[in-house]
Amino acid sequence: MRSLLGIIIYAVGTLGSPAVWPESVTTTVSGTFNRSQENGCVLVSAFYYRVDCSYNHHRKKLSEKDALWVGPTANPVYYQRNSVQALPNYTPEPDDERIAPTVSGTFTVDNQDTLRGEDDVVSGALVVGPAARNIITRSSAKSGIIRAIESWESIQHTMDSTPVNMATPNEVGGFDYVIGTKGFPKRICRKEDSADCFPSAYAPLTTDGQWGADVWSAPGDIPIGRDVALGGNVGAATSAVFVGYLCIDGSAGKDCANGVGVWGAAANQGLDNLVLQISTDEKGNVIQAHGYWTNEYRVGVGPAELQSPDGGNDSWLGGYLEVTNSMQD
Repeated sequence: MRSLLGIIIYAVGTLGSPAVWPESVTTTVSGTFNRSQENGCVLVSAFYYRVDCSYNHHRKKLSEKDALWVGPTANPVYYQRNSVQALPNYTPEPDDERIAPTVSGTFTVDNQDTLRGEDDVVSGALVVGPAARNIITRSSAKSGIIRAIESWESIQHTMDSTPVNMATPNEVGGFDYVIGTKGFPKRICRKEDSADCFPSAYAPLTTDGQWGADVWSAPGDIPIGRDVALGGNVGAATSAVFVGYLCIDGSAGKDCANGVGVWGAAANQGLDNLVLQISTDEKGNVIQAHGYWTNEYRVGVGPAELQSPDGGNDSWLGGYLEVTNSMQD
């Protein structure tokens, strides 16, 4: 005679919900940490150019007037280590020899020994492969654009156990999880090329100001930033350890030590926000995961209306991570 537990498991299975799997399942994944460049939104866009560069047109007003949305702007670009592009005097071009950094590692889904997806937690360990990062740290009328080049053999990211915010049963008997208090945003794409989506090498430049308004087709529906001033869509976060890290600049190390957006100069060298969508199968294995990540920082310039209400971060740089189950590659 079938046990009560067996009847419950059978009934759940016939309704299309996940079957019972071990409490904790770890899946090996691989893919890309980002496309070949980052996009971002620096407070200078609002302060100096009077435009909104947020992902989802978060800043609706500037000085009580409707704020023109230009969308995320372009900045850091990735290249091979020791390449001719990995020098502070190199200016990136959209069709140059940039690379998309690889990523590999694991995601672990813990179902808390229940069949309910909404109480599950996810942790991760991801390693970003070797690359060099060409980043604008500052600019001025006197010195022009100043760049720093960060390079590494690997970056080891650790994501501690993080509760999911949403869990929807999917067609293969697992769950589609979302980690992000406001949900998972739709991806924005360029008006002239709907296949070229965030982050794009052809995003407007910060210095384009209002003339960058027609690059993206439309704002996103949900923010990707963690801080209140950046939308308050709180996702996961990571801590990071760099292996073989090197930073060079043209200012005797000043920008490597204090440059805006330089990973090695940050107090936390991990990701400040990671808004994830993760899909699992009927056994709890991760099929695929993708998500928006940001590194957030404070510029703190301009009038009071532009300041973060809690004195927190007001600017960000970020990208889009994509991985799949390594056994399915």
